[in-house]
Amino acid sequence: MDVTAITIIVVSTVLAIVFKVVVFKKIRAWMDQDLVKGLAGDDNAKLMFLQDKLETMKNDGVARKQFHERLTHLANDFEQSR
Repeated sequence: MDVTAITIIVVSTVLAIVFKVVVFKKIRAWMDQDLVKGLAGDDNAKLMFLQDKLETMKNDGVARKQFHERLTHLANDFEQSR
């Protein structure tokens, strides 16, 4: 193999890995937003509240596995406080 072939293989592999990571992160963000929208229903105040709490959890370093449980609990608390 010559240098050109090796360069093409390396560049293609790196781009494929970067693409996979970007798509994976996008899908996770879509899943998080879908969860928030599902919990909020048609209530815009609840939607804004849950989106704010989701951003707070992301900034605080909460594990993604706990997002669903915490957001569900927060949604229930929001309904009870009304």
